[in-house]
Amino acid sequence: MPIQSSKNPTKNNEEEDTELEKTSINSDKFCKTSYEYMNSFFTITFNFFQFIIKISGIYLLWILLHFSASHLYVKFCVPNTIVGFVMSPFMTATPHCQGLRWLVYNAANMINNMWIILGAWICSTILIVNSNNAVDNSS
Repeated sequence: MPIQSSKNPTKNNEEEDTELEKTSINSDKFCKTSYEYMNSFFTITFNFFQFIIKISGIYLLWILLHFSASHLYVKFCVPNTIVGFVMSPFMTATPHCQGLRWLVYNAANMINNMWIILGAWICSTILIVNSNNAVDNSS
């Protein structure tokens, strides 16, 4: 003869169902909130990296141009051979060598200017932070 529980099995199942529904609702809220936080985090991170790429893209372009032009100038205008040494006075007057020399010179100036701008921005940021601290300390 099977042993029967004193509790009503249908009532027990209903209680479990309501408990599962509450757990499911809480789980849905948690998932929705987590999704919203992650979505906003990734959106902000993506926008930040796009901004950094836009700013540093110009700098990286000038570095690439300077690097490429320097190596192309050595290869085409002043090769490291005896014939290159003899031909270099004639090659420096050619249009492609003049263009490469212009590019090397101006790219180097742009890289220097960008370092100066970065240094000035860092100094101005430090001075602003220090002046704000000085005002706060004097109060």
